[in-house]
Amino acid sequence: MFHKIQTSNILCVGAGGIGCELLKDLALSGFRRVQVIDLDTIDISNLNRQLLFRSQHVGMPKCTVACEVATNMVPPLTLPSDDGNDDDDDEKPTNNDNNNTSNNLPSILYQAHHGNVCDTSKFNVPFVKQFDLVVNALDNVEARRRVNRLCLAADVPLIEAGTTGYLGQVTVIHKSSGVACYECTTQETQKVYPICTIRSTPSMPVHTIVWSKELYKLLFHSKVDDSMLFEDPEGEEPSTYMAAVSNLRNSEEDKDGLLFSKAVRDVLHDLCSTEIQKQLDMGRYKAAKKTPTCLDVSILEKGMTAITPPSSTTDIWSLEESVTALATCLREAQTTPNENLLEEFDKDDDMAMRFVTAASNLRSSVFGIEPLQSLYSAKGIAGNIIPAIATTNAICAGLQILQAFSILKRQLMLEQDRSSGGEKENGDDVAGLQLDKSCFYVNCIRNRTRNGLYLTAVPLEKPNPNCFVCKNAVIPLTLNVNEWTLQELLHRVIKGRLGFEEPTLMLQGDFIWEEGDGADEEEFKMNLPKKLSQLPCGGIQHGTVLEIDDNSQSLNVCVTITHKDEWDGDEAPEDFPFVVGALPPKKKDDVENKPAAGAVAVSSTEPTKSVNADNNDDDDDVVLIIDEDEAKIDTVENGGKKMAAKRSIDENADGEKPTKKAKTKPSKEDNNVEVIEIED
Repeated sequence: MFHKIQTSNILCVGAGGIGCELLKDLALSGFRRVQVIDLDTIDISNLNRQLLFRSQHVGMPKCTVACEVATNMVPPLTLPSDDGNDDDDDEKPTNNDNNNTSNNLPSILYQAHHGNVCDTSKFNVPFVKQFDLVVNALDNVEARRRVNRLCLAADVPLIEAGTTGYLGQVTVIHKSSGVACYECTTQETQKVYPICTIRSTPSMPVHTIVWSKELYKLLFHSKVDDSMLFEDPEGEEPSTYMAAVSNLRNSEEDKDGLLFSKAVRDVLHDLCSTEIQKQLDMGRYKAAKKTPTCLDVSILEKGMTAITPPSSTTDIWSLEESVTALATCLREAQTTPNENLLEEFDKDDDMAMRFVTAASNLRSSVFGIEPLQSLYSAKGIAGNIIPAIATTNAICAGLQILQAFSILKRQLMLEQDRSSGGEKENGDDVAGLQLDKSCFYVNCIRNRTRNGLYLTAVPLEKPNPNCFVCKNAVIPLTLNVNEWTLQELLHRVIKGRLGFEEPTLMLQGDFIWEEGDGADEEEFKMNLPKKLSQLPCGGIQHGTVLEIDDNSQSLNVCVTITHKDEWDGDEAPEDFPFVVGALPPKKKDDVENKPAAGAVAVSSTEPTKSVNADNNDDDDDVVLIIDEDEAKIDTVENGGKKMAAKRSIDENADGEKPTKKAKTKPSKEDNNVEVIEIED
């Protein structure tokens, strides 16, 4: 078994929080052939939990440094003493790279690939096929989805893991073993808040932080109308603040800075006072639990005249300090060259983070929202971060290694059975790996169960019969074929929602769009602006079956189209809506406006329950209507970027279930919960 460990080829995707622990464990366990893919470089904030990195490594690629350090951690080989005595004391250590031929072992090679695993030109199915197994240490849905599909196509076992604070999960995915893949359970996407809530009726700190990020975009983005706070200066209703915003954006540096300071003051006054008073005069807040109050002019004046901005990252700034911080950020932005000024908010940009913290606290004060946020806590919300716990990463990495041992043991047994004649003792053909019999879904929980357990294991689940990735299920799609263009379908649904990389689309056997190696996109470019109903081959109509093929992922599925003209009530967003997941279309006269059961397990803002081991999927259906205007809001996310937690065997000692299955319908309490994405 140890020889199998030393000679196996392992692919590790990710070299962050879990990845560092994983590479350490791989090296100390004796794995000699490991390749690592990671896109990131080392930041100073990584040093407190990613143990392979030191301060001198800041700015270097994570995978490169991690491979160098892990290589030196592989234990040296030990050979018996010359007298044949096998006592441990008599064993002689040897150089790792010496005597490999006599021991039939490969030399140590930890190879780094600094790149994106979603790069189809390099990381494809043939690349994955060279490995005995793949271990994931990722922190985003897109990359997880990509690796999941590559491993399914290559039929290579994948060990998936994810952590959220003190919670973690580890599972195994393998197509031939008949177990669920990553996409069998719908992964939650961004938590979306209505625009009207962000703009007019905020009630939580996260609302004001989202508003502040949009204000950042309004003031600094080259396309001012990209911000949801933008108001057309020539619109029917005059804006209270756009004139001041335009003046600030166009202001030039003056000698004494008085003109610029006045422009800053005007923007803050119009946003925090004039606009609020306008809404009060319109009676917008008559039924509100809390009525907003205009920012006191004295606070604005004191903050603008102060010289020294606040510097603490953990203390909550006063309102005057928040005004000073905002004014300071705007002055810094004015003197920063355009090419160096970030148009989009970035939590790791110091000026952008100070701007959002100060602006959100001013707005929270206006609307009576508590508590106000320190820069540190605001960064946790604005940057979608739950503080990573190094111990949880270490535990989950260790669990991945144990799963790897189980997989390699099954591979070794299968190799031995095949080498002995390809039959079992009873004469049957040698079975496959059957990892469902040796591997488990393991939960790492914060509160022990009644049995005193902090780790709970359940059998690997069966595939979701509605999963279009591993079960090739038909995908029902409902939209208005007379409004949607092919370009919108490709961008929003096929690539955005379903995760295809290089899709080729076919209608009745003829191509209407083609991507990938050897594809001539220019030939079909004329189809992009066409309405779906006006495409060649009769167009996409009600009842059309659209075939999608992606050679980069060895994925081929069919999409059945249901046409829908009207969207009633809550189903009527401003932008063109669509529904992924509904029954295949009936005859036109029989079509119901109400989506039905039978939804496909694909990404949505509401998760489906993961499939139970008994394959009871009656409650696994979800229908989602997407408002793309709202989806553009950059808000906080939850652990949906990690794997959905599964039901544990026992309740914890406090009578609570430590991990729960994702729910099809959110409860009322869920609407008030701030859900935040993790960072590895």
